[in-house]
Amino acid sequence: MEKQLPLLDTRIITMRWGDMDAVGHLNNTYYFRYMEQIRVEWLENAGFPIDPAGIGPVLGHTSCSYKRELTYPATLAITIEVEKVGRSSLKLRHHFYRDGEPATVYAVGEATLVWVDYQAGKTVSIPEPVRALLRASGAEA
Repeated sequence: MEKQLPLLDTRIITMRWGDMDAVGHLNNTYYFRYMEQIRVEWLENAGFPIDPAGIGPVLGHTSCSYKRELTYPATLAITIEVEKVGRSSLKLRHHFYRDGEPATVYAVGEATLVWVDYQAGKTVSIPEPVRALLRASGAEA
């Protein structure tokens, strides 16, 4: 049984016909696209949009474990959970469910975001407003 992690958000994505592979399953590349989309939306809605002239996250690592096939049509609920908070990095976990069916996990993804100064190309500490948001979720003491 997986440890319960602090939940930041759950996002809904509707699978499209063209998101399937040749055998009728959600193509493996779309799991990563969906995870990216919900992270970007979460950051934007939290007031931290990606600004190439400032500081923000870059993807340091990502992975996905496929548990069951997802087939069209499907409306997916994908979580954003906090696994670990470091000085400049944030490790997230994503669970994929069919919307309305939270008992069945279809995939589990992970992503490590590293905050950088985009212009200088150097890591920076996670900004205090982001840390405050993480503290509010119970992800950071």
